[in-house]
Amino acid sequence: MAITHDEALRFAEDVALYFEQDAGLPRITGRVIGWLLICEPSEQTAGQLVETLGASKASISTSTRQLMQAGLVEKVSVPGDRRTYYRINDEGWVASVFERLAAVTNILKVLDKGSELLAHESPARRARLENVADLYRWMQSELPPLLARHREQRLHDGGEK
Repeated sequence: MAITHDEALRFAEDVALYFEQDAGLPRITGRVIGWLLICEPSEQTAGQLVETLGASKASISTSTRQLMQAGLVEKVSVPGDRRTYYRINDEGWVASVFERLAAVTNILKVLDKGSELLAHESPARRARLENVADLYRWMQSELPPLLARHREQRLHDGGEK
């Protein structure tokens, strides 16, 4: 049974709320993400996004530009149609996770400075900082192999589900 238009819009709103709370994105940007994740066809024009999501042209333009800069959405053309279309950039999401992983190195540098500051303090005082640093070190060592396995699996599966 196919999903209804209202169910699809509800999903887009759920995605919007997640990205608003988790990443601080404007809600309309999250709606664009949510809609592009499930819409059919997978490519949508700015006009289609305006109409479907009930947003202004300016907000759709801003949102799609931000998402393209982040690599999460890409512009595409459709043969025989001069309009610009937008769709989810699957590889952009993997790259986004790698970028977040790169940020782990930066926070570890800051946490290492904190460890130096607390080098002669009590273990109890150092524990909070060390626990957080341990988590980030774990992420730094464990996530790259996971992401590599994910990429290999996608290649093995033909890139699309």
